[in-house]
Formats: sequence, structure tokens, C-alpha cells
Amino acid sequence: KPQGTSKRRGCPRGTVPAGAQGHGGAMAAYNDEAVPVQQPSAIQVPSTATLFVGNLAWSTTSEDLKKYCAAVGNVLSVEVQSHADTGRSKGWALVTYSTSEEAAVAITQLHGHDFNDRPLNVRVDRSNVEQMGGTLVFVGNLPWSTTNEQLLELFGQFNPFDVNVKTTMNGRSRGFAIVRFDTPERAEVAIGTMQGFIFEGRTLDVRIDRPLTDRRPKRAANEEGGAEDAQEPTNTLFVTNLDWKSTDDDLFQHFSQAGSTPTSAAVQKNEANGRSKGWGLVMYETPEEATSAMVQLNNTDLDSRKIRVRFDKNVSSS
Repeated sequence: KPQGTSKRRGCPRGTVPAGAQGHGGAMAAYNDEAVPVQQPSAIQVPSTATLFVGNLAWSTTSEDLKKYCAAVGNVLSVEVQSHADTGRSKGWALVTYSTSEEAAVAITQLHGHDFNDRPLNVRVDRSNVEQMGGTLVFVGNLPWSTTNEQLLELFGQFNPFDVNVKTTMNGRSRGFAIVRFDTPERAEVAIGTMQGFIFEGRTLDVRIDRPLTDRRPKRAANEEGGAEDAQEPTNTLFVTNLDWKSTDDDLFQHFSQAGSTPTSAAVQKNEANGRSKGWGLVMYETPEEATSAMVQLNNTDLDSRKIRVRFDKNVSSS
């Protein structure tokens, strides 16, 4: 592998794929035409035969999708996910094949192909991976074209057990990734080496991943009223009246409609039982982006509930 060097003083030398050179730059504005759909990952043999299939047409039924997916393997089940109260599709499904090998073939054959006039986003269902824990490292300011394979090559010397470039529901990169390590020590070595590294003209932001709530002060006892009197614009929005079943992805997708892609979206949960508290936090790069999203999306419907959107008073605009 060609060698790349950090442009940051004191940063150790690391092994990186071709293109890890040049000058760093700020992340470009999100542009659908400029952001390619992520291609199938060949990082590892799937540990599950269940696939996530996203970007479905709203009219797609489980029966329709099963017929389509059966062309490349033996499909055991298909569940198009829908909202419990309205029955309306969420635009994605879980498809289970009889073997993980068939699932791997399906990713290769179906990802990016049109079904009901929409290119499918097909990948391994990550539900089990998300529950595995480990030490999570955030890798930001990635080129839009970065794949899981490239990121694994970039961080492979530090032995991560999972690498995941985050994408939208239709498979387009969100410009960052989460890399998981089995020990904090390995994660720290990776951060020390790769923070500030130049990769394909971009300066990587590599750090321990922290939930949005960990990056801000603790709320007072009246959590749900925390943003009522917020006046000064910030880059973080406080979103209330969420449906109990709304997920982080639901929140992210909804706020991606405002013209700018959020850097994070998190439904807040009760630590004791993991249930939603009915409110969430959405962060943007700038207060201007957050302001635009608030104006456009306040009192709009998310999972059949009118959400309320305000600036989060617990975050400074500085």
C-alpha cells in the first residue's frame, strides 16, 4: 500500500490507501448530484442473512419486494416497515435469506438497482452490530465517495472489528463514519495516529464518538421545557412531541428535507429502560442551517404527530 503522511506536526506515519495526500479542505455542502450512492461493501462475510433494504417506493408491499429479491436467492421473509398508527410505509424493509452467502450475493446484485423507479440501498442489517458495543471512534470530513472498503484499508492497521460509513436512507454518504474497536487502548492509538490525517484532500476529524447529549450540559429537571425560552440561534435544535416509536433515522431523514444534512440526530431515551422520552436533538454545522430547518419543519408531521422545533438553549452559538 502506498504511504501517506499527516500534515499535522507530531502525527505518526500511517499506512493509507492511494489518494491520502494533498491539502485539507472544509466539507462541501451536501449536493445530491455530487454525492454517489455507496457501493456494496466487501469488508467481511455477513454474520447474518438479514438485509436492510432502503429507499423503497411508498407503494411497495412485502409481497412485491419478496418477488424481486427472490430472483437472487431463497427468501425466507420480507417485512416492509410501517408506522403502527397509520400503516404508512417507512420506506425500508428487512429481508431475510436462507443463508448469509445468499445475502451477500443479494447485496452485490440488488444494491443500486432500480425497483419501482427507485435505486435500492441494500446492505447488511446492522441491528446486532449496534448492540455489540466496543469503543466507538467518529471519523468525520470524509470525501462523499469514501467506501467501507477504503475506510477499512485506512484503519486496518489498528484492528477495528467494524467499519461503517454512515449513509442516508437512499444510500448516499453522510460524510462521516463510525469505527469500532474492542479496547479503548486500540481506539486511542488510532485517534492519535489518524487525527488530522489528509485523505483524498480532506483533513480527517478522528475522535471518540460521543452521543449528542454528552457534548452538552445536563438539562435541569424539567427536561422537556428546556428550550422553551431559547432566543439566540444555535446549531442545535430541540424537537418535542415525537412519537414514541420514532427512531434516530426517522429524525435524521425528516430534518434532511430542509436543504442541509444534519451532522447528528438523536432521540433521547430513558437510561433505565431504553424507551424514548418523546423528544430529540438535531445538530447542524451552523446556526444558519439550524435556523432554516426550524422555520421549515416546525409544526410539520413526523410519524403522524406535529413536532415542535426550537433552538436548544443549552448550546452556545459560539
